[in-house]
Amino acid sequence: AHSASRGSTRKLRGSARASQKENYWGHVNPVGLRSCYDEGKRAAETVATDYRRKYGIDLRIVRIFNTYGPRMDPFDGRVVSNFIRQALEDQPLTIYGDGSQSRSFCYVSDLVEGILRAGRVPLLPDPVNLGNPGEFTIAELAGLLEEVVGRPLRREFLPLPEDDPRRRRPDISRAREMLGWTPDVPLRAGIARTVENFLGRQPWTRDGAPSA
Repeated sequence: AHSASRGSTRKLRGSARASQKENYWGHVNPVGLRSCYDEGKRAAETVATDYRRKYGIDLRIVRIFNTYGPRMDPFDGRVVSNFIRQALEDQPLTIYGDGSQSRSFCYVSDLVEGILRAGRVPLLPDPVNLGNPGEFTIAELAGLLEEVVGRPLRREFLPLPEDDPRRRRPDISRAREMLGWTPDVPLRAGIARTVENFLGRQPWTRDGAPSA
């Protein structure tokens, strides 16, 4: 028997209006600035599922929500890596909008465990959300980082990008039921580990690797 896996980020669902279940089909602006990314993820799931139907491949689809942790590229543009790099370089934290938009942040080891479990169960016919259901605003994330580094951090507020989702929070009921999986690492502990890793890799190059 052949087995394959397909991981897609939760952005294929577009802007959620509440905690996202797997049967939420999305609220996407098809002509927006972000639409190519959102719709590309959706199309990838369609192609993978059709391939499974035609060839009988044992395919598993996991929908990955925001993930962070050690070895992140400091310049990858994600909010956690941006904030940590800016804090350690004594730059203001870049916040888009007023910081009230919320995200869920899953520590990388928790995500890896979820993916491994998805590959081990005998059957996984439907997509499964993998993410931390804890929900934090961007402003709360900035405050938490201040606690970790132990000093006040400046903020720089910029206009909110077009079609930026207001909320990202997974419903992981299916992962709990089918995989016996739930994330373990609290956000503060995960951020502290990530900050420590970033400190150990300074100075950084643009590709995220330590400079010689």
